[in-house]
Amino acid sequence: MLIYVEKKAENYETTKRILSKFSDTQILEIDHYKNIFDKKIGNQKLTPAIIIAKDEHPNLLSVPNNYWYPGKSFFFRTSLNCVFDCEYCYLKGNFKTQYPVVFVNYEDIRNEITKKITEIRNDGYQWQITLYASNYSDIQWLDFYSWFNENFIPFIEKFDNVLMETRTKSANIDSIISINNWKPFKNTEISFSLNPEVIISTFEKWTAPLQARIKAINTLANKWYKVGLRFLPLLPINNYEKIYKEFLNNLKSEIDLEKIHSIFIASLIYNQWDFKTMQKKNPNSQLWNYVKLNENWLIKLPDEIFQKFSNLFKKELSEKKIYYDFI
Repeated sequence: MLIYVEKKAENYETTKRILSKFSDTQILEIDHYKNIFDKKIGNQKLTPAIIIAKDEHPNLLSVPNNYWYPGKSFFFRTSLNCVFDCEYCYLKGNFKTQYPVVFVNYEDIRNEITKKITEIRNDGYQWQITLYASNYSDIQWLDFYSWFNENFIPFIEKFDNVLMETRTKSANIDSIISINNWKPFKNTEISFSLNPEVIISTFEKWTAPLQARIKAINTLANKWYKVGLRFLPLLPINNYEKIYKEFLNNLKSEIDLEKIHSIFIASLIYNQWDFKTMQKKNPNSQLWNYVKLNENWLIKLPDEIFQKFSNLFKKELSEKKIYYDFI
């Protein structure tokens, strides 16, 4: 294991905890994480590594229109990159290396969140504010050395009508249930990305198997934590309507949907820059046959295919409200 540490991140508590957790490792001091993270390494075998850094300009980014929950919503980041190797993941187009980055100046990030929420409330907005924490990495998998949950879940609890979503393909929930001695949180939704096992095994390398995710879902849902199901990206593989129908029927038999907080479905979707980069990295992927350019200059599933998925989910999960990503 190799750990790169920015000079300005050396004295943070999380840095010290990470270094103590990986005591038998090589540590290299660096001036800026981008000197490593933005380096184009190519196809050679990578030495396992972590980059510890300070986010000097933490900010919240407004989400696109029609993205997930309605109302004012923002992305924020405490880490970059994902250890999983999902063939379709847009992070492959954004980032040059596989090394995860952990930004350890949590207090600065929390202060930025507080500032944004205060500004919105002072402007008279009283409806739900949604914060998405997992669009740059898989928060739950990283938590065993980032301690995101203990640093942000209790913090988010102090706000009214604020929801933080973390999204994962991991079954790592120990740090969630240990925070508050099995007492669920009102302001955090733990969401699990789900797909049929054939898609997981084909396109989602190193992620938790479907049954492990289902077990984690039930463990949390049975204790009334807010649990979300995220069916994304929907992939029209051969015989997909039959495969997804059987998949949804199996889920209904294993998960009590009455205990599920929300359900979302979303297309396979890219902007043009990410799409071109990913095609270069994996020119023979069958995924590129599933998408096409639409009138908004996005590359995504054809509308007629997404509509078939929509109809299927509405029919099979008719007892639950389904949210859509209409980007």
